[in-house]
Amino acid sequence: MRRLRDLALDALQTALRLVPWSTDTGLRSVGDPGPGSPVLVTGNYALTVRRLLRALAGVDAWVVVAPSRGINVWCAASGGILTTHQVVTALKTSGVEERVSHRRAILPQLAATGVSARELSRRSGWKARFGPVYAADIPRYLAGGASKTDEMRRVHFGAVERLEMATSWAAPTALVLALGAALLRPAWSLPLAALAVVLALAVFGVYDRIPGPRRALLAAAALLASGLAVWLSGGGAAAHVAAAVASLALVGLLTFDYSGSTPIEGGSHFESRLWQITLDRERCVGVFSCWEVCPEACFEKRSEVRKVELAHAERCVQCGACIVQCPEDALYFTDDAGRSIAPQVIRRYKLNLLGKRGVDTGA
Repeated sequence: MRRLRDLALDALQTALRLVPWSTDTGLRSVGDPGPGSPVLVTGNYALTVRRLLRALAGVDAWVVVAPSRGINVWCAASGGILTTHQVVTALKTSGVEERVSHRRAILPQLAATGVSARELSRRSGWKARFGPVYAADIPRYLAGGASKTDEMRRVHFGAVERLEMATSWAAPTALVLALGAALLRPAWSLPLAALAVVLALAVFGVYDRIPGPRRALLAAAALLASGLAVWLSGGGAAAHVAAAVASLALVGLLTFDYSGSTPIEGGSHFESRLWQITLDRERCVGVFSCWEVCPEACFEKRSEVRKVELAHAERCVQCGACIVQCPEDALYFTDDAGRSIAPQVIRRYKLNLLGKRGVDTGA
């Protein structure tokens, strides 16, 4: 019965993923953990916590749930909601310090944009490591001595992830359109809802693979397809106009924050499109924290000289995780004019939905 309940909640919270879903903060035990068992930290986004607990089946571990206002780890950390302060507070107040004989915490890799491992250690005495991107890899990560493979540290955007993102946009958009049409033209409710679903699937399924001016091409395809559907169904002029307006509005809505909704590209129309990650090799001393936290595997280790190489700068999505974690300030953003953004600015200010960095007041 509980399994069915969890599956129903998974479906609901995936469909309405754009809405915060909170669960209780504090300490959870998985299996039969003891004083030497690993301590994992996550945010209090309900879907993430359930998935983490399921992934840890068969593992004895402690899970500390920190407050993230019911928002997923990556968005909460990037937006200054899940910060070093929240994690330190959770470790101090959850009671985990009385349950374990060590002070080693494993953080979600995608929290590295907002949680500084070095600052956490200074303020709490806990040594932090960033675990794999995906919860499913954690048992293998723990069994391997807390060592990440290249696959474990890189974000993917495969069929499952694409479908989840399409669903999270399609469900609320289709619902709003259907309810709005029901008040004016009930016969249009189902077609408009279907249009929202199809376009969401198209955007998150193939948008990144469209060559050339992709937004214009997608809008043109949507106009043609919706117009053809109205014509085949015998709709009149009003239906054609409604379909055209809805198509253009939906394409604009679904592609507006495409770069922020997906892990596969950097800023598009946001200010971050001008940023380029820059490595000062003279300052680099081979700590490799950037290599550990980069979700796009932009860095490669050069262990023989204790340096990293920015081998895949084209993959960078400007998340800033490498800058936040680098203890030597060897990484920073520059723009096309050669102006730089200092590491302390990236650590202090977080991104909002308009690509502006607002003050992180957690301290």
